[in-house]
Amino acid sequence: MNRMRLLVGLLIIMVLGGFLGTDEWNWGLSTDGQDLDSDSTWMSIQCNNSAMDDSGSLKADSDSIILEEYTSPIISTSEKPMKSFYRYKKERNAEFSSRCHFSFSADFPKSTVKNKQLIRSWLAERAVKTLSKDMSYNGKDYSDQQIEKYTSNLFFSFKKDEFSTDDTACYPIEAFFELNLQARVSNNRFVTYQECTNEYGGGIHGYYTERLVSYDHVHRQEIDFKYLFVEHAFDNIVDLLVDEAERNPNYREWKPDIKSYVFDKDEEGHPTGKVNLPQPGLSENGVVFSFQPYEISCFAAGTFHFTIPYERLKPYLTDRAKWCINMGLSE
Repeated sequence: MNRMRLLVGLLIIMVLGGFLGTDEWNWGLSTDGQDLDSDSTWMSIQCNNSAMDDSGSLKADSDSIILEEYTSPIISTSEKPMKSFYRYKKERNAEFSSRCHFSFSADFPKSTVKNKQLIRSWLAERAVKTLSKDMSYNGKDYSDQQIEKYTSNLFFSFKKDEFSTDDTACYPIEAFFELNLQARVSNNRFVTYQECTNEYGGGIHGYYTERLVSYDHVHRQEIDFKYLFVEHAFDNIVDLLVDEAERNPNYREWKPDIKSYVFDKDEEGHPTGKVNLPQPGLSENGVVFSFQPYEISCFAAGTFHFTIPYERLKPYLTDRAKWCINMGLSE
């Protein structure tokens, strides 16, 4: 009898413990029972309020959900464009499926910006390159609408075959691509944009990228490693990059191995001669190198952005780079 009472008591404790455990788990992920906490918001993608009914639940017809504009978890996006720029935004559903979306947002230069047409043409090329590095912009003109329409149609052309398949195992529930180009630095020599993408085409989670990209609109040249640095400076730049990275709190938390990524090796650990240094971007304070998810650490670590101050780079800069960032050298 005592044994029976003991078993019943243990059973009651286990049941109550299960309920309490569930409550603790739920509250650990929510605030006021709704929003995910900071440890898990990087995984969340919220839906438009237009897809919600009065009770806050998703409407039955959820095929028409348009995902909200992607917000970078690392580089803060501005609510308003710079004074010399205006923001153009457009969201589209594919004609072949309301489950396939494209969202485009770009800051275009106003008439007061020097070489505004050259900057527009460069933005068009950047937009296309986010979808395919092997393609170039071939639109009729460089208007806001034309650049957006050309880019969205290109994305939909890539996805059309996936959505037309009869194989339900491969049929994507939702597919989207979000492109965000925000002007961050603008002067009479170059512009720098914050380029963010967010995409999903099936699987456990999607993928995003975020970087700074710069364009010398006087010489009509996108700014890359060769533009900025003299020959034989590669090892010096990598050493400076690692030195600056080690001061970064995000780096100290995850401890990624930058050099193993930059200097590619084969399966046996021998150098292949291939290098993987990201394209640099110009900020107000220095040259920024951005590593995307999976490049030097796991997906959960996110992107890494390391800035090398201009003064530290001065011995390795080309004459044109010194002119571009106005370090007392004129052409």
